[in-house]
Amino acid sequence: MLATFVLVILVGEAWPRNIAVGSGLKLAGLVTTAITSFIVWRFATHAATDPRLRKFAALMCMVTGLMGWPVWCVGVLPSVNGVSLGPPQTIRMTLDRTEVTTVSRSRKLNHWAWLRPGSAELPVQAGRYFIPEGIYEDWTRRQPAAVAVTIAPGMLGAQVVTGYGTDRLAE
Repeated sequence: MLATFVLVILVGEAWPRNIAVGSGLKLAGLVTTAITSFIVWRFATHAATDPRLRKFAALMCMVTGLMGWPVWCVGVLPSVNGVSLGPPQTIRMTLDRTEVTTVSRSRKLNHWAWLRPGSAELPVQAGRYFIPEGIYEDWTRRQPAAVAVTIAPGMLGAQVVTGYGTDRLAE
């Protein structure tokens, strides 16, 4: 949790963190959770000699660590992944539909596009992609059959979406 606050205060939205569908950080999040849980367990039980207490503490650290797994996967790790991006690649994707959802306990809206890659060899999968409001309005008004999505590999290997459009590639 401390790492999340540090990233929010120091970095904010400066690092791209919009992970492409099918390119998540679930395994990296699980490994990070296991390492963090082990460190907490070692710190909490370093002076304990009763094996029952150590086993109970291990169980508690494992359970609470797994509850934090999503925090690593969608909080800290996407920001770390966006620290350093590889060469960008613009790909063609098919636009199925657009939709809007409301942010929990807010009047703000999230804008989404359901996209399918033009080829199975692409490093992204079909699914719902978060898009800026301006892109949502443009795509909803024009209903293009295909759109251009710019992606780049991040520091942890997950593909980061860095831009959208309907440029010459998609037309």
